[in-house]
Amino acid sequence: MNTTGTDIRLLRHGRSRSPYAIRPDQLPRALFVAELVARGLVHVAQDSFHGRAQPAALEELGMPVMIRADPDEDEIEAVIALGDGALALVDGDHGQVQIDVAALTRGGADAGVKRLRERLKAEPPVPERISIAFWMRGGDGGDVRHRQIDAPAFEEVSGNYPAGVRRQLERLVTTTEPERGRLILWRGPPGTGKSHALRALARAWAPWCSSHFIMDPEELLGSGGAYLLDVLSWDGDDEDRWRLVILEDAGELIATDARAIAGQALSRLLNVADGLLGQGTRTLLLITTNERLGRLHSAARRPGRCLAEIEFVPFATVEARAWLADRGQSREVKAPLTLAELYNEIDDAPAAVPDSPSRFGFARALDRPPRRGDGQEPIGSGPIGIGK
Repeated sequence: MNTTGTDIRLLRHGRSRSPYAIRPDQLPRALFVAELVARGLVHVAQDSFHGRAQPAALEELGMPVMIRADPDEDEIEAVIALGDGALALVDGDHGQVQIDVAALTRGGADAGVKRLRERLKAEPPVPERISIAFWMRGGDGGDVRHRQIDAPAFEEVSGNYPAGVRRQLERLVTTTEPERGRLILWRGPPGTGKSHALRALARAWAPWCSSHFIMDPEELLGSGGAYLLDVLSWDGDDEDRWRLVILEDAGELIATDARAIAGQALSRLLNVADGLLGQGTRTLLLITTNERLGRLHSAARRPGRCLAEIEFVPFATVEARAWLADRGQSREVKAPLTLAELYNEIDDAPAAVPDSPSRFGFARALDRPPRRGDGQEPIGSGPIGIGK
């Protein structure tokens, strides 16, 4: 995205504070605004992209006015004086860079944005790793962190699903820019591979759709609308792309008694799917749940609203025996087994990664550092991430 305008506003932050209170984390932007007003820079251009902003690189681009960096958190904020009187605000956060450039002319602001983007933009990620935006409620709306996570190709993990589930997933994975239906429902008991399928879907759709994981679905659809609007209006590299908003284990929001449990959460969710909130945003919603289908609200499942409704089920006894046989195991199977239970049947299966008390399923990607170097376990070769 690259926009230029002259509308500069100071926002109030709470009734109990002074009219224009500034928190420490807001200091770089406050300094940027104060400097551009003092210098009479009336044109501001903005952009956001995947990349890295290191202090050394910023110093090569211009004279630093202020730099705040936290290498441990991979975060940096800086105000840089560029040539020709232009001024830049740079905010780097977990592989995502947002820049604002103020200049005397529109051409000067656009040129500053182009220069910073060329210098700071990252190379395209390798196919096995994709960028996910992880959202949580912040002080004044939504707070986002970007993370590169391992994601298998669907072909690598398709054998981990019973035939009926696999066919439905294949149809969804090969979908591009759907014409109707913005809601995707995945239902199934723990251990049936929903989280692993999420990663495969995010990788398959990466060329045309970015993925946004909501850490606190009840907050997103709860009181106030700033958080939800931040998620729907964030574009980054997505100006011409769709976005997939993922709400994991959020079945209570679409249960038959959702209105009693979550207030207006169901109404807001449906409004995003096919109402005014979602208009023009090219947003898809994917909700996973352990709830039974009969427990889900009929409004969420009505024809035309759902792009896909997939029931993740255990392997029947015949399919379970075939799955084990493909992996060199000859076992007697007398009852249906989930994918997690099948992996436990393999003698040399690697130990399962214990769930963090604060994260589970797809969100566990935040707790594992990126893999580096050779000799790592191939993607899809073990049960990691198959907890949901």
